[in-house]
Amino acid sequence: MSDIPIATVATTRRRRKRIDLFPYMLIAPICLLLAAVTVYPTLKAVELAMTNASLLRLQRAAFIGLNNFRRMLDDQVFLDGLWRTLRWDLAVVSLELAIALPIALFLNLNFRGRGFVRAAMMVPYITPPAVVGLLFLYMFDGNFGVVNDLLVRAGLIDNYIAWMSSPLASFWIVVSAMVWYGAPLMALILLAALQTIPGELYEAAQVDGASRWSQFVSITIPHILPTIFFLVLLRMIWMSNHIDMIFVMTGGGPGFSNHTEAVYSFMLTNQFQIGYASAIAVVLAAILMFVSAFYVRHLARNVLVNAS
Repeated sequence: MSDIPIATVATTRRRRKRIDLFPYMLIAPICLLLAAVTVYPTLKAVELAMTNASLLRLQRAAFIGLNNFRRMLDDQVFLDGLWRTLRWDLAVVSLELAIALPIALFLNLNFRGRGFVRAAMMVPYITPPAVVGLLFLYMFDGNFGVVNDLLVRAGLIDNYIAWMSSPLASFWIVVSAMVWYGAPLMALILLAALQTIPGELYEAAQVDGASRWSQFVSITIPHILPTIFFLVLLRMIWMSNHIDMIFVMTGGGPGFSNHTEAVYSFMLTNQFQIGYASAIAVVLAAILMFVSAFYVRHLARNVLVNAS
């Protein structure tokens, strides 16, 4: 065997090693950025969760181990907040999906002015959540709200009602504001999924005599189901960490009736209890990671397999 093939192989290996490093060099900046904005804050939150840190004495924070986590077991606001967070997630996401799917189906039709309607549909979502919260808060104001005025004029109620003073009413008003804000985005994503369905499938179904409902069940739903599961997961995560609209409209009240875990952690931060607030945030993040992993592994994967 001559020396030429051996030299060629060695040169090829050296070139392969240089080329293999190139993709990592390209993604290195974004990896460093992600580490700076996600990994470091996460580790810092875990560190603070094991201290008695307070904004009033942050430099004198002492390590207390798992005491903050033990404190949660006796904290009724935290324990009830788990149910309030789940209730908030389920109410918002289910209503958004129930409203967004019909809107997406309608916008997928071919009609005059469809482009304008699609653009106008996004107006609620581009409005800041705090502004949306204030709009709904003024609409349901117990003294001069337009909802009370309309109900009195219609003869449905005799006197103005302080809607935001009721735990149940305030919850559903905040949910309504959040659904009005978030449903357009979900509808837009579902519309994009609907437009990926080949038209030939519907044509073949019509030739076979399938009804519109049969086409919807056997063609539309299976094709957009992976997108639906993906949207539900993302919205559940977003809603679990949502603060601004709940805080603007209710301040977490009346009482603790609208204290989700994210709101409770935020309120503790306002009370300078950084250590305990961080512990609640870490527990919430761990719960969301566990639920997301279970969701992807046992539910979404099956849907993807069945749809493929």
